[in-house]
Amino acid sequence: MRPAEERFTRHLIEGESVQDLTSGTLLEDPVRGAAAVGATDRRMLCVSKTGGFVDVSYDYICSIESQRRTRTTYRPGDENDRLLPLVGGLLALAALAVVVAASVPLDGFVGALTVGLAAATVTLGSAVEHVRTQTNRAYGPVFVGAGVLTLLALVGVVLVAPTVYVPLYLLVTLGGCGLVAYAARHREHLSGPGLERHPKIHLSINTIDGETVRIAIDGETRFDRELSACIHRYEGSTIDRVVAGTPTE
Repeated sequence: MRPAEERFTRHLIEGESVQDLTSGTLLEDPVRGAAAVGATDRRMLCVSKTGGFVDVSYDYICSIESQRRTRTTYRPGDENDRLLPLVGGLLALAALAVVVAASVPLDGFVGALTVGLAAATVTLGSAVEHVRTQTNRAYGPVFVGAGVLTLLALVGVVLVAPTVYVPLYLLVTLGGCGLVAYAARHREHLSGPGLERHPKIHLSINTIDGETVRIAIDGETRFDRELSACIHRYEGSTIDRVVAGTPTE
């Protein structure tokens, strides 16, 4: 039995059974902080890490308000994470492309067309290289051959087209290929942006004497529904209880 469960069971009275148990945080209560939150056959009980507890008999609960919230946190990558240098290289390439385009200066259409054709070249070249090195199926050589011919045709057209600024095209193409090669080489160390979403359910248990017990629990649990079911199953209750929910924030 885990320590939290053991602390919780110490507060049960004879004959009392646990219907559901989860972890949560007590908010705005004398016993504040992380706690084991449970619904028994006769009351809602919260026991903190220090052994303090808050309980509300189902006889005293007049309503429950449930509100879903999501908290986003940043998780730093490990020391081998290569995402930051990759993003830095991308920003540096974009800044250099802007400087080159502004030094001419280029017409907006010419600049956009040049960068678009460079991006298409990088994408096509990356796809051909990926299929060449990763695919063992029969269509692999056919795709690679067709891709190489298309790539050569695209580069040839770009070099002679009057509406394409060749220095900018070469800069974006070569820089983009370098970034793609870097990402492929270090793909095992690209951890993503490091943003994690933590869904929470905030419960407000209102009692007939005007008190409110506020709890935050994991958004993946069904404790709020089980608590509501326990209240309605409670024998001998004569109170009209309302369970209200609000839209997710």
